[in-house]
Amino acid sequence: MKKKDLISKWLNFNLSDTEKETFENLDVSASYHRIDRAAKYFKAPEFNTESSYQDLKNKLGNRKKSIRPLYGYISGIAATLVVAFGLFALLNSPQSTEYVAENSARTEFVLPDTSEVILNAGSSISFKEENWDDSREVNLEGEAYFKVAKGKKFSVHSSQGVVTVLGTQFKVKDRSTYFEVSCYEGLVRVEFEGKTYELAAGDAVKAYGDMVVSEKTALGKPSWLENKSVFKSVPIREVIQELERQFDVQVSGEAITSNTLFSGSFSNQNLDTALQAITIPLNLSYSINGKSVVLKK
Repeated sequence: MKKKDLISKWLNFNLSDTEKETFENLDVSASYHRIDRAAKYFKAPEFNTESSYQDLKNKLGNRKKSIRPLYGYISGIAATLVVAFGLFALLNSPQSTEYVAENSARTEFVLPDTSEVILNAGSSISFKEENWDDSREVNLEGEAYFKVAKGKKFSVHSSQGVVTVLGTQFKVKDRSTYFEVSCYEGLVRVEFEGKTYELAAGDAVKAYGDMVVSEKTALGKPSWLENKSVFKSVPIREVIQELERQFDVQVSGEAITSNTLFSGSFSNQNLDTALQAITIPLNLSYSINGKSVVLKK
């Protein structure tokens, strides 16, 4: 039985013993019980028909007197109805499904339409599973690779832009001061800061600071799927932040505030090797102490 149907039967006190056990095992059951307990404290004020009718006659007989007490009854009932409708909407609103890739890890999963998603380290995605047939939309924080099943419009929403496709393979990277979209198959539409970019297979667009750069990519998929991080004219701070996510370390040192653009790559499997790939071209040295890395000129 679907979660929505199970909750609906619980609201109508119509669960069998087996269904009650299933409901109690839901991750949201505790929240529904708390709302149910709170709702018991909301009720309309007591209303005596005969005395209220007599009060109304008296008030109509003397128009100089205020009829606000009647409004009190009505407003009390209205407030109760508002609370009831609010609780109903809350209980019946679709729940978000979320996937997370912690630092130094990746997460792979399949969406309800069989679209495939791979999250890079330090990233997350959420979506409404119950509404999926009507709206294929996901919210992304970080970086992900998508292999979208053909069908209705598919949208990726991030803090900096919206990427829309019908069925294709592409990558979206949204990291605070850096935004990048690469198309590997099909067509991709990118909405970013009031402008629209159309990307075909092999096209990419990236933005950092005041720069928006369109370029070509020879890659058929993100390099990190093969445990390698590749950069082409990317601010060194973004390279360092990617290193931190891939190895779950903290990097410090004056070099990381530089505006230098870096082109190169590092392995996601060995920290020493990765640091050498970054520091040697930039004439830097480094030291490692547990999860702390210090870069020096």
